[in-house]
Amino acid sequence: MLKRLRWSVALIGVLSMADGFAAEAGPQAPSEMAALYPRIGTWQVVMRSAPSASLPKGGIDKGVMVMKKGPGGFSIVQEFSSHGASGDVVGQSYAWWDAKAKAYKSVWCDNMQGCVDFTTTVTGNSWMVELNGEASGKKVHTTIRATMSADHNSIHEEVANAYDGGPARVETVSDYKRVVGHGAARETHPQ
Repeated sequence: MLKRLRWSVALIGVLSMADGFAAEAGPQAPSEMAALYPRIGTWQVVMRSAPSASLPKGGIDKGVMVMKKGPGGFSIVQEFSSHGASGDVVGQSYAWWDAKAKAYKSVWCDNMQGCVDFTTTVTGNSWMVELNGEASGKKVHTTIRATMSADHNSIHEEVANAYDGGPARVETVSDYKRVVGHGAARETHPQ
């Protein structure tokens, strides 16, 4: 019996070492991805839109955002849905660290506008996106600024648009609250 136990312990040790070597040999997600991992989890969002050409009275939308790691932790994947003054919006995005560009790259697709790719600047718990597009025949420069709370359980986001080179105006303010038990902040560290 003791002999069999020794062989079992030895076999477990060899298998553990083999697993360790396999993990070390495979590609690892870039360390820069750790800056995005605190976003992982399920979030409820309330979006308040100021009056605009597309929403003359402004309005409120409510929704859910689910963020999770992509394969191997090389990306984060967002599933988003909301309903309200803007209609029913369903979107998905991927964000990753592009080592060649030394920048966070993303692509966002939704049922209202199609797809757009962009670069995100991350500084601590804040991030900013700038992108150019078109709406109703006008050129639009959009700036998105977001900040996550120190406890990683809320996000405040403002979306400002400038039309045809005019001044930027905040058109949407969104507040996200983490849904407890669905990827709480303590569960967001890389595996």
